Amino acid sequence: MKFIDAHSHWSDDRLFLHPERDQLIQKAKTEGVVYTLLGGVDPDDWSRQLQLKKMDPSFFGLCFGLHPYRIKDLSAEECENRLDQLAKVISQCQAVGETGLDKRDQYWLGFENLQIEMFENHIQLAKAIGKPLVLHIVRAHEEALKVMDMWSDGQCRGFVHAFNGSYETAKRYIDHGLKLSVGGALTYSKNHKLRQAVQKISLEHWLIESDAPDQPPQGWPSPVNDSTSVKLIAQAIAEIKAVDVAKVAEQTQINFNSLF
Repeated sequence: MKFIDAHSHWSDDRLFLHPERDQLIQKAKTEGVVYTLLGGVDPDDWSRQLQLKKMDPSFFGLCFGLHPYRIKDLSAEECENRLDQLAKVISQCQAVGETGLDKRDQYWLGFENLQIEMFENHIQLAKAIGKPLVLHIVRAHEEALKVMDMWSDGQCRGFVHAFNGSYETAKRYIDHGLKLSVGGALTYSKNHKLRQAVQKISLEHWLIESDAPDQPPQGWPSPVNDSTSVKLIAQAIAEIKAVDVAKVAEQTQINFNSLF
C-alpha cells in the first residue's frame, strides 16, 4: 500500500535537525509513504522547505504561508512585508498555507483583526495564482467560515488540516469545496465528535496527515511524530467506516491528487 501524508513539518527544527532525519525519511518510504506536503510557517521555514525539496524532490511538496502562530510576534507592517516576500516565492510551491484562524488566547487576544486580515490576504493570493489553500483552524470555525463566505466565492480549493470538528462543521467546509484532513486526534477513542464525522461523511472528502513532529497518534512510541503515523490514521478510518485499509490509502491518494 502507498500513502500520501497531506501535511507535515519536516522543516521544523525537531525533524529538520534530528540526528536521524534521513533514516526517518527512509523509514517512511520503506513503510509506503510516497509523498508529503509540508506546512508553511514563515520565511525561514520556506527556506528550509526548499532545502528539503532539493534533497528529495519526489518526496516533499512545498507549501508557503504565514502561520497564525507567527502573527502575534509581528506588527501589521511586518506582516505585510512577509506577504510581499510570500508573493515573490509563491510560484515555487504547490499550495498556500498554513493560513487561517486560531482562537486560543495567546494567539487571538489582541491579534484577532490581524489574523483575519492575513487570512483574507492568503485567500486572495491563492485565488489569484490558482493554488490550493491549507487551513489551520483552531476553535474558530464560525469565524473562519464567515471569512470563507465573504472571500472564497466558491473559487478556492484546498483542505482544512488536522480537522477536529463535528459532522455539521465538516459539511459546511465541504460545501465550500474544501477537503478535510485528519491526523492523530482520530486515533483517540474518546474523540466521538470527530469519529462520527468520519463515519458519516463519504471517504471522497478525506485526507490523512501526520502533522509531524506534532499530534502523534495514541500510543506513539516517540515524543517526535513522523510521516509513518499516517498508516495508523488510515487504519483508524478503515475501522470506523468498516472498509479495508487499502481502500482508505487509495481513495485518500485520489483525493489529494485531485487538489494538485
